[in-house]
Amino acid sequence: MTSADIRDVQHGLLVFIPGLPPRSRNRPAWDELVRRLRRDLEPNWRVEVFEHNLTATSRVDLDAVVRTLAAQIRDWAGELSEDIEPPDGILIAGHSFGGVLARAAYLLDAADATAPTDTSAVRLGSPAAFGRAAASAMKGDPSASVEGTDERGPAHRWPSLVRRIVLLGSPNSGYRKEAPGNPLTWRLAYELATPFADFTIEKVQAGGYWITDLRLRWLDAFQPGLHAERPTVVQVLGTADSLVTHSDILDQRFMPGAQVYEIPGADHAGLIRLDTARDPERRYEQLRTAIVGRDDETTRTPTPSAPGPTVFILHGIRAAALRTWVQRLGTEVATRSPNATIISPDTGYFTAMEFALPGTRRRKVHEFLKIYGDAYASRDPNQFRFAGHSNGTYMMAQSLERVPSMRFDTIYLAGTVLPRRFDWDRLFHNRQVGNGDATDWRNGRVRSDRGVTDVPVGLLCSLLRGLGSQDVGTAGLSGFENTAPWPIDETRTVKGGHGAPLAIDDQLGRVAEFLATGTSPTPYTSDAEGPPLEWNETVDPSAPFDWLSRFVGLPPVAWSALIGVGALGATGLVRLGRAKGARVAVGTGVGAVTAVWALLRSI
Repeated sequence: MTSADIRDVQHGLLVFIPGLPPRSRNRPAWDELVRRLRRDLEPNWRVEVFEHNLTATSRVDLDAVVRTLAAQIRDWAGELSEDIEPPDGILIAGHSFGGVLARAAYLLDAADATAPTDTSAVRLGSPAAFGRAAASAMKGDPSASVEGTDERGPAHRWPSLVRRIVLLGSPNSGYRKEAPGNPLTWRLAYELATPFADFTIEKVQAGGYWITDLRLRWLDAFQPGLHAERPTVVQVLGTADSLVTHSDILDQRFMPGAQVYEIPGADHAGLIRLDTARDPERRYEQLRTAIVGRDDETTRTPTPSAPGPTVFILHGIRAAALRTWVQRLGTEVATRSPNATIISPDTGYFTAMEFALPGTRRRKVHEFLKIYGDAYASRDPNQFRFAGHSNGTYMMAQSLERVPSMRFDTIYLAGTVLPRRFDWDRLFHNRQVGNGDATDWRNGRVRSDRGVTDVPVGLLCSLLRGLGSQDVGTAGLSGFENTAPWPIDETRTVKGGHGAPLAIDDQLGRVAEFLATGTSPTPYTSDAEGPPLEWNETVDPSAPFDWLSRFVGLPPVAWSALIGVGALGATGLVRLGRAKGARVAVGTGVGAVTAVWALLRSI
């Protein structure tokens, strides 16, 4: 929308949404900017401010905040009453976190505020939902119907009136916790409290579940080739902003018509503050131009997505991505699919102790989600494949469960630490495993290889599940339950432990073939047919180790073992204190705890 278009609007609505926190010590940081906009744009434009009053450590449901914002915009747009004249044009501007809310509210009402929460229905049920599959169906015929589409169209009028969405220092992918401009309170909240509380800042940190799902839906809404008209998206950055930089808004490179304005000398907090700018008049004109547009604004051609499949390879605990099976498998895949891109992030050496703690094992998931989102922006997600071992399978599964817009076409698991009753049914129903569009969807394939004496899965995961960790389990030993009717292949078991399914190059070649083609060669049935590890099509469920694993996972057994070890240690220290003195007992206790910690860190 250009400034000429602004002049043609007779009854416009400009909605401004502040960031975190919404106010400075004395008065709102945005006060002067909004006052000037009202003075210059009235009477044709009405300027409203949505004050969410959230802070980085607020503990609220962000979806509820988004629904409130969307409802408020409906009211300002005259959809809830007849005493407000409906606008014929809408501008939305959000600073920092406010820009995140702006994107979410637009997608919510553009889809349908009354739509079901089922992911596939939202992504595929209506072209207005902006799911990639539904949007793909619109490329050939903008009037084409999609299964489940409401023929009456979107439930709300205001999204179709939005001409421009201006994101002032607002990241697409979330806030990087390591960014130099990250406030100390944000860092402390994330590092110290997020394992125990769900704060606002955690949801919008780069790789967070909420922000990643929003990012994927945003990319779907603005993918190139759609016939439906979309508002112009404008990214505004300060050249001195260390919190939000060009790397945080790379999505705009792949969105048609997106614009970027750089404000010289502005940092993150001061971007919208006219009272602290070196030249307040100049700063206002720069921001006003970004918000309302200019007559000579040109349309930018988006960068096309890179061709070919993308294969994500994630290592597990007690391993790194370097000098392991990860590199060898990547080489095998590249040999079979030369145009494939291999993404194998090194998430660091992850010990059994770190895996046992829910907070630390879940934080690893966010690293993977950030990488996935970057690939989603630049590559075709219909060709996303995954291979993972141990904790790598946990990171993938947690991502799929918590980010409904995420998906893979092909999934390979080795020594998986997922529960036996992992809900594959929901993922397939939500169309998160497979590829295609709303008119031609094809379910993907899943393969899981298991070691018959996998100690980390059979004992550690079973014990953790017995202690109450429902997100881990023994599927890597005993297999998944309730996999029918989905294409899940778990017929391959190998005599060996946690790393046995990936211990030999010939087996890696077969895994690479599965990732490249989606087909699984016949498994080894004897030593004579393959490497010196015997592969079997089935494993006897009555095997002693399998029964031991099930016994350890019984809650009474797991808790009795934990309490027993603690009681035994406490009793020993009390007796030692009586015999040798309190100082000796304390020193022995500290030494014992340190020894156990060192042992767990090394396995």
